[in-house]
Amino acid sequence: MTVGDRLAELLAQSGVEHVFGVPGGQTLPFYEGIRKSGGTISHVLMRDERSAGFAADAYARLTGKVGVCDATVGPGATNLLSPLAEAYCSSVPLLAIVSDISRGWEYRRVRGNASQAMQQLEMFKPVSKWQVTLSQPRSLENVVDQALRVAVTGRPGPVVIALPDDAGDMEFEWKRQVKPSAIYPRHRSAPDPAQVQEACQALLKAKKPALLVGGGAFTSHADAEVAQLARKMGIPVVTTITAKGIMADTDPLMFGVAGTMGNPKANEIISQADLVFFVGCKAGQMATFGYDRPVPGVVTIHLDIDAEEIGRNFTDSIPLVCDARLGVSSILTALEGESFSYQWELDAFRQECQKWYDEATNVPHKPGEPLSAPVITGIIDQAMQPGDLAVCDASLPSGWAAVYVRLKEAGRNYLAPRGLAGLGWGAPAAIGAALARPDAKRIFLFAGDGGYSFSMQEMEVMVRLKLPVITCLYNNCILGWIKHLQKSRYDGNYISSEYSDIDFATVAKGFGARGYTVKTLDELKEALEMEREPDGPCLINMSTDEWETPVLRPVSGESAY
Repeated sequence: MTVGDRLAELLAQSGVEHVFGVPGGQTLPFYEGIRKSGGTISHVLMRDERSAGFAADAYARLTGKVGVCDATVGPGATNLLSPLAEAYCSSVPLLAIVSDISRGWEYRRVRGNASQAMQQLEMFKPVSKWQVTLSQPRSLENVVDQALRVAVTGRPGPVVIALPDDAGDMEFEWKRQVKPSAIYPRHRSAPDPAQVQEACQALLKAKKPALLVGGGAFTSHADAEVAQLARKMGIPVVTTITAKGIMADTDPLMFGVAGTMGNPKANEIISQADLVFFVGCKAGQMATFGYDRPVPGVVTIHLDIDAEEIGRNFTDSIPLVCDARLGVSSILTALEGESFSYQWELDAFRQECQKWYDEATNVPHKPGEPLSAPVITGIIDQAMQPGDLAVCDASLPSGWAAVYVRLKEAGRNYLAPRGLAGLGWGAPAAIGAALARPDAKRIFLFAGDGGYSFSMQEMEVMVRLKLPVITCLYNNCILGWIKHLQKSRYDGNYISSEYSDIDFATVAKGFGARGYTVKTLDELKEALEMEREPDGPCLINMSTDEWETPVLRPVSGESAY
């Protein structure tokens, strides 16, 4: 048995079903091991190693299992930096398997003396929790188990295993010593009882408390507990972009996504609250308007698995260092028998929120003018059904979908890359999402023309695998965020922010997918109707207004609206 054979076995035994990657000569033993597995584990051939990492990322978010990707030595390994950085900042467990030069050629590593060689393991240190070279093939089982353990414990994140080219045939039997598992979270920690009591006393004293829920609540599978706490207390819930779906957008206590790319009413909730309870949320820049919301003097409770995050941005937070599900459950237990009477006028808030949404999404379209992004997103929202997934590329499409797509059921049915927010995440993530949720009827991919150009080659993978991905392309022929900043900060002196118009519908047809070009709202509705029961992927190319933005820009200490 070879190291490649055994590695494929170990991953399959751990619950890994798919590996995403691009082959190199040095990784072929691993591929051969997957081929021999008889289907217990499969390989998904991507068009770029970055895409392999992004697909594995989305797969991990939706399955609760470690996402696995592979790359060859040198240029393949360097392409994994962006996806590992996104996973690291988003606390997503990935296992990256990269090949390396022969162990006897270590002195030839510098500056590519050995073909494609470089100090690649050092490169991964800022973007992964653990990095290791399999220096002794006999250690393979222990190395894999350690890698999976590190990836899924505490704050999840990516790990890297480098396989030297000469780690080949072995003539001994492996005996795995631990129970294999790629499931996360592997262990759960409960909060300090004294801190639970302190948090509960603050909740009882507050007049207008609110929950601000982050992606860590999904990582912990704390959906039900968050909803139970909100309903017990009768308080409003808002989320970060990555926690969208923790409760259905139609729930009377859910007021949407807060922050820089959120909706004004969700942010008004945080502005009016006299206590904000962060749950599984690092209270980062985007969710808090550059750390300006909540304002100084507002009581904060911060529940997070990572103690280093608590107090980083809101220094006086009441700490709850724990797993989100156990932490919220502890709060529920401590509040048992208590009654609550708060000063929120939530009925009025809901009416205002609905009025705001209706006004934004019902603007008439004038013939010959570009389409309005809020309006077309509202139309796509109407076409989406329970069981559909929304996957977003970085930048403005994440904001459009976060604000104007209303999830009809609770659950992780919306994905966006907020860890590093790199363009090009969306298309490969849609592939990972489709394989993670084979029962999903459709995957709606929200992307801009700039970001989609980074990874549109992955349309071939969608076609090859017959995945029901509907790419909704907001095409304004610019890098929107950049041109908007050049207008506001540089007096409209534009440079390197404009593209020529691309007929992306024809490009999609070239890959073997269906393509639509829409310039009116009726054409969009017709295209969506045609894709009610898709057989494989399609792309809807929508000509959109270049000056619209979902980005809210508050001035520190003043109203954001």
